[in-house]
Parts: sequence; C-alpha cells; structure tokens
Amino acid sequence: MEHLLPQSLGGTNEVDNLSLACSRCNSRRYNFMTGIDPQTEQEVTLFNPRQQNWAEHYVWSIDKLQIVGRTSIGRATCQRLDLNDDRHNDRFIVRARELWLKGGWHPPDGDPCL
Repeated sequence: MEHLLPQSLGGTNEVDNLSLACSRCNSRRYNFMTGIDPQTEQEVTLFNPRQQNWAEHYVWSIDKLQIVGRTSIGRATCQRLDLNDDRHNDRFIVRARELWLKGGWHPPDGDPCL
C-alpha cells in the first residue's frame, strides 16, 4: 500500500498524493508518516484516506463527539493528530461537533457509532 508522502519528505503535489484536510489537521499531520498506537505502544503508519476506509478504522463515541480508533492505525492517527483535542484545554473541535450535532450535520451519513 502506498502512503501519502509529504512534500517536505519528497512528495509531490499531484492529486494522488494529496488528501483533503482542514488546516488544523494538516498542521498536526505535518510530515509525520507514523504514530504510536497507545494501546499496543507499536509504531504504525497513519491512516491514508485515499486508500483506507474510515469506518474500518474509526467509530464515533456514544455521544458522537469523540472519534474512537478501532484499529492500531485509527488509534495512532487519533493520537498523532489529536483528533479529539485531548491535549488542548479549549476543546475547540469537540465544541464544534456539539454544534454540528445540534444542527443535524454530524456525524456524517453512514459513519458508524458506538
């Protein structure tokens, strides 16, 4: 399986090497290719949205505010990108998800929930 290679590590800006991401996730991804699965403490590659299925690696928490990694790749990516703002006091993304949930825009159709 090919992995997205950041430009800073020699990757191109060809469409096949790009992935749609908000600036927050893009900056947290930086040029990391791997992360540590907090459950197994093993280094694994990060989730590749071009080649992997979101629902295979993630599920929404019961309250639909937290992304829960189902696999080592999912857990490591959650940890590396801090997808649930566990390391930030303002909890901006969780507060945004609360508003999206109230508006009926969240979670995306078809996404699995606990």
